[in-house]
Amino acid sequence: MGGIGKTTVATSLFKKISPQYNSFCYLDDLSKIYFNFGATSAQKQLLSQALNEVKNMEIQNVFHGTMLIRTRLRHLKMLVVLDNVDEVEQLEKLGLRPEYLGAGSRLIIISRDSHILQNYGVNEVYNVEVLNETQALQLFCKKAFKSHDIPKEYKELTFEALKYASGLPLAIKVLGSFLHGRDVCEWRSALTRIKENPSKDIMDVLRISFDGLENLEKELFLEIACFLPINHSYWESQMENLLEYRQFHPDISIKVLIDKSLISCEDEKIEMHDLLKELGKNIVREKAPKEPIKWSRLWSYKDFQKVMKINKVNKIFRKMYS
Repeated sequence: MGGIGKTTVATSLFKKISPQYNSFCYLDDLSKIYFNFGATSAQKQLLSQALNEVKNMEIQNVFHGTMLIRTRLRHLKMLVVLDNVDEVEQLEKLGLRPEYLGAGSRLIIISRDSHILQNYGVNEVYNVEVLNETQALQLFCKKAFKSHDIPKEYKELTFEALKYASGLPLAIKVLGSFLHGRDVCEWRSALTRIKENPSKDIMDVLRISFDGLENLEKELFLEIACFLPINHSYWESQMENLLEYRQFHPDISIKVLIDKSLISCEDEKIEMHDLLKELGKNIVREKAPKEPIKWSRLWSYKDFQKVMKINKVNKIFRKMYS
């Protein structure tokens, strides 16, 4: 999922092991390069970094670029990292295959979508996990207190903040940095506010994966986000029955959400990160935050009660004037 630290892990690994290679290249946002400048620009950047050539390399078209990659890199023991790949086509048009590189080379691809990696035929997929309690606490203290220790008066609030972040490094960094230097009263106020109005920095990153879904998968994501019980797993069979009843055809759609790391499924139990649930509810509310009658879904008893009262009043009003 977005914000889990894929790029951070890859960058750290790249710095650590790149001296073991004759040549190395890190394309830090392949999707953005393709969108803004096209495939040949990505090929130029790959070749320029790999051959350590500063001058602008002439590439006439994608085929020409692929031929240059095959002929000029085949004798190099290379480390290549391709970050933020969101379509298989980006890898295909780059024209880089492991067999085009010298013996001992390594190609690392970072993506939110494991299906892209499977399609490309990678040897191994590593799923970056959320931070455990100890790691999360260390990162939060570093950002919030610039120290390894928690001041006594902040202890309870620190664990409240960590519960909200649920091990997601991006959320821990954003929250810790925002709270740094503030007093206890400001912390309480900020934590109350962020639960009602989550940080835009966090939600924007999480939303990238949602925006890349087809309409049916978007609806399925919102269904799970709004109705999967908080802090509980849901048996896949139960969820599938509910979704079949709602005519969502869940078999393939659930697999798409798993591939994109928007849900996980272990031991036939569907789970979704709490902040992704929050994202889904935000999306449902965004066009009319204070008017639940306009939302596509209602998950709160209070909101449901409010809408029923409005409907009852409207029904009486229509009867009076019909």
